[in-house]
Amino acid sequence: MSKISQNYHHIKHYKKQQKSKKTVYIILTLTFAFALLELIGGIISNSLALVGDSFHMFSDVLALAGSAIAIYFSAKKPNDNFTFGYLRLEIITAFLNGVVLIVISGYIVFEAFVRMLNPQPIDLKAMGGIAVVGLIFNIVTTLILHNSIKEENNLNVQSALWHFIGDLINSIGVIISAITIYFTGYVIVDIIMSIIISVILFKGGYKITKTAFLILMDYSNINISEIRKEIYKIDNVANIHELHVWNTNDEETNAAMHILLEDYNKNDYVIVEQIKKILKDKYGIDHVFVAIENIEYNNH
Repeated sequence: MSKISQNYHHIKHYKKQQKSKKTVYIILTLTFAFALLELIGGIISNSLALVGDSFHMFSDVLALAGSAIAIYFSAKKPNDNFTFGYLRLEIITAFLNGVVLIVISGYIVFEAFVRMLNPQPIDLKAMGGIAVVGLIFNIVTTLILHNSIKEENNLNVQSALWHFIGDLINSIGVIISAITIYFTGYVIVDIIMSIIISVILFKGGYKITKTAFLILMDYSNINISEIRKEIYKIDNVANIHELHVWNTNDEETNAAMHILLEDYNKNDYVIVEQIKKILKDKYGIDHVFVAIENIEYNNH
């Protein structure tokens, strides 16, 4: 292999995000420990509320475990079978986490209507105590995840963040409900608050799911018609076809196209570089494939 082919490359197709990796591992460990503590405490105290909340926390553990696996594989280099690397795994995990958030929000609404038809007595001490402990824990984890995203953009970590934002809002909502019920006796406040929380969860889950889905479907919001017009301004370009723009993940944008020239005796490499420069400077696309075709050799 020559020195040029060894050193000349555009995009690595992998990313080592040490901050995100460290953050997810720490939060995963803390969440698992907290969920286990709640489960043991619920069994010992015979508190169904504690046991139920522990299973909710274990769902966060599963989401974080998926995020940890995705971050690990995203750092692996491309190979002969996965030439684009494993960056898409990060998006798949984010998509699944978003779907889980939507399902959870739907279940909360369902449970709210069930309780509306069949009101149940509430243990305010257990309700408030769990909420306060959960609030402190969720404030800490949410801040840690938020700081991680500020340093390293990662859709996967964003989906995990929304899980804990949902838990944080849930804790605040439960505390408000407990106080209101204590002074008024209106149990329906708990049902109303749970529906409000579910709507917030749904919005976060929908946003993450939609973003991940569009990336998985190779969607791009870049104006293709505008790109065509810009390329046609380049001297000697006769035709552009098979023009595609897509995202590998939430950061990497790619473009590919076939072009025909009016005169194949001119330097076609200059045209290729002009196209790459336009896409990079005007649209922020660093990874560009340009195939020059000659109708004498390529049947059109």
